[in-house]
Amino acid sequence: MIEYAGLCIGVGVLMGVYSRSENMKFQILARIIQIDELKELGRDLLDDEPLCNPVVAIFGTVGSNSAVETTRSGASCVFSEETATVCYKCTTDSTSEEFKTVMLYRNEVSWYLDDGTSRVYVTGAQFAKGFYDTLNKYIFTEPVTEHFERFFSFKDVQFVPNSCCERVLEVGKPLTIIGKAERNKNGAPTIGRVYQVLNGRSINKVDELASDLKSNSESCEILCLLLTGIGVSILAVSFLRNHLEFSK
Repeated sequence: MIEYAGLCIGVGVLMGVYSRSENMKFQILARIIQIDELKELGRDLLDDEPLCNPVVAIFGTVGSNSAVETTRSGASCVFSEETATVCYKCTTDSTSEEFKTVMLYRNEVSWYLDDGTSRVYVTGAQFAKGFYDTLNKYIFTEPVTEHFERFFSFKDVQFVPNSCCERVLEVGKPLTIIGKAERNKNGAPTIGRVYQVLNGRSINKVDELASDLKSNSESCEILCLLLTGIGVSILAVSFLRNHLEFSK
């Protein structure tokens, strides 16, 4: 019985930690200022409160003064990443297949969102939630086995057809960015810390996201209390039973 009690309490603690994490995210989203036009960010918000770095939701299309063209797809982009995946078989066991993926390259240039009223620069978006979901993906079949030489001895494995995957953030892509607004060293409005990236105009989804996080937090908190209560009850019953048996 003690094992079941420990399991219930342990899971309850994990639910409590997850609940607090979701609640923190909810608190961030609840404070978000939704910007209808990007000119409002520099002209009103950051100028009126220069010492404050508010969390905002902005919308615009991707642009850059130094956009690059990818070597494979030819797309004009501000971020590109290429990985290669190979399927290989051990020569001693042809029925066993394994997959290995390696990073071939990653490149990012300075970029901004533009909605026709102003520009807002964005930094560090590749680390934000949802960023990779917004990228365009291109698949190429290429002989890339030379990238795997450091992982395998070609005498021990047999390579079969493999592919490269190129993911790019193209110029002109419409995005919604949720992050902390500030000014860069040149004084330009910037999202210096990005929390989430969404496809298209999704500013109206912020309230929905906050509501979902609050609901998740409350549900996990209830589960935490329930499981912890069950675990403590099991321990109490077990202790009482052992005490009665010892009294006899």
